[in-house]
Amino acid sequence: MSSTTFLSSAVYLWVGTAFISLVIAFAVLTLAAVCLAIYKRELFPRFTLFVLNLFYHPAKLLLGYLHINHIIVDEIGIALMNSIYREAYENTALDKRILFLPQCLRSLECPAKVSPREGILCKACGRCGIAELKRLCDDLGVSICIAPGGEFVKRAISDKKPQAALGVACQHDLYDAMRYVTSKGIPMIGIVLTRSGCVSTDVDWEEVKRAIAICASPDKR
Repeated sequence: MSSTTFLSSAVYLWVGTAFISLVIAFAVLTLAAVCLAIYKRELFPRFTLFVLNLFYHPAKLLLGYLHINHIIVDEIGIALMNSIYREAYENTALDKRILFLPQCLRSLECPAKVSPREGILCKACGRCGIAELKRLCDDLGVSICIAPGGEFVKRAISDKKPQAALGVACQHDLYDAMRYVTSKGIPMIGIVLTRSGCVSTDVDWEEVKRAIAICASPDKR
């Protein structure tokens, strides 16, 4: 065996060992991040959220490999952000807030039209619970955006420049929206749909109403 062949074999062995070591270390760190998020999130919520965001995709892959529903990662992230940003949300004046709703909450017979900048323009026809939320938002001065997609959330943040936000969506979409909005320095809390899907979804409407109107003090109205 030539010295060149021996050297190549040694290099391959070193590279292979280093790669396996990195994979194992990454798996251990990912598992630690998931455990921290599940069991210790109330102790260091901001640090736990940072770790969860850092290992978001690996954590989902790991849970899927372990045959555990990976949606738990999104649920933990939402719970963490609700804990972190609720006080700031409650301390924001009502007329500086915005409510984001998913279009899947609409009735299948919804007559509303879609605006390229405003999203779904609710006509308050009463076929779904959105009409009642819209009336409440109008009374309180809260902006409302029924978003056909994530881009409308980004557009509304840019156009309306709210100081706080409340979102309703399925776990993945809500966590994604909350990460984007809070990255812009805007506190946001979220409520997960009680029934998910592309159409005819549902939510705890009373919980949404309470979240819309909640204030830290009367002078925030």
